[in-house]
Amino acid sequence: MSAQQKKLLELKQKQGLSTFHRSSHQLLPLNPLKTQKSIHEVEVVRGSFKTLPDVKSSPQIETQSKWAKLQQISQTYRSPNRNIVITNKRTSIQRLSITSQLKNLVKFTSSIQLDGLDAAKNMVKNNDSVVVNMQRSQNIDYLVVGLGDSHGNLGTHFSKLITHRALDQIVQVINNTPIIGLSLSIHCSFQNVYQQVEQNLIEQTDFDVKNNGCSLLSMIIVNNSIYCANLGDSKAAYFYKKDTDPLETKEVRKFAQKNINFVHDTNNSKEVQRILKKGGKIDQAVYKGRKSGNLKVWAPKQNLPGVKLTRCFGNMIGKTVGISAEPEITEFKVPKSGYLLIGSTGLWEIIDILVIDQILDAHFPPTCQEDIDLAIKEIGDQTKKYWDQDGEGLIDISLILIYIQL
Repeated sequence: MSAQQKKLLELKQKQGLSTFHRSSHQLLPLNPLKTQKSIHEVEVVRGSFKTLPDVKSSPQIETQSKWAKLQQISQTYRSPNRNIVITNKRTSIQRLSITSQLKNLVKFTSSIQLDGLDAAKNMVKNNDSVVVNMQRSQNIDYLVVGLGDSHGNLGTHFSKLITHRALDQIVQVINNTPIIGLSLSIHCSFQNVYQQVEQNLIEQTDFDVKNNGCSLLSMIIVNNSIYCANLGDSKAAYFYKKDTDPLETKEVRKFAQKNINFVHDTNNSKEVQRILKKGGKIDQAVYKGRKSGNLKVWAPKQNLPGVKLTRCFGNMIGKTVGISAEPEITEFKVPKSGYLLIGSTGLWEIIDILVIDQILDAHFPPTCQEDIDLAIKEIGDQTKKYWDQDGEGLIDISLILIYIQL
């Protein structure tokens, strides 16, 4: 190395620069005192490699980091149920928490179907369809209930087709809906299912629905929530023990009763108004030359359809005078342990409600399946005592009894 090259090398070292050797690709150590110079003070030498001093984190970067953490925290929020925390991405612990909150509270179920009598004392076969099934979705059990009551001459096959088709579609909707948000979408889901069943019945089946129809009361029971869609004259009511005060006068009824749904028949003034506005007629049937029995819906100048209910699937003659296929959807929160009693129209028209109270009280709370089976059998037996008091016979009756334990 010549003296001139040595002098140039010493000058570069004093300035904190090092020569870049392509063969070795090595970086020579820098003078720490020289690295404190600003970028503008460092002389750029062609053919050399330089490094810049470390830059400390600015306050702005730290602020952004804190804000990012705050955003992550804000992504967690509380649902209306204060015991359940929902995040944008649920952990396995949170999913387990939701499952533990939505428990199966249905303890026992039982059902019974009773044949009816006509005016000549001949037996009328029960043509209702009763469904009580436990289903499971997203690791959560829920109960599906259906009571289909057909009128006309198509019989049990018709009511079963309607009931099972509607419930199958409801189950399919629930399986594709987050259970935690079911209450937000169940109203629209019930409406869509009932509309599809009515449309398919008219367009895609060979049934004569001119004067044949079917009512349907369907329910979904999840945890302590009862979601009900009703179309027709069946009725459901929840019975639970009252909070009694020993100092107060003893009450006659032993249970508080909460009706779950609205009944669609000629006893409902709003339903009657709709029928009359559509040109229908409300009157009794004529039997042996005189009017008798319940008020029914009739088309002008026709002896049809002659039904007491004001909403149902099918019955196209009735649809011309205001009979509707639009269900009413209700939601009920179970306040205490008790019985859910579902029955076709014959039950609620005939038996005294105090008799139902006494029977349920004798089997409250049920400790085994036999208790609830005995309770529903006694309700059916007591109903028979009120049969045919006016000599006009009685329609068939179906009952479902469910005990919910909180």
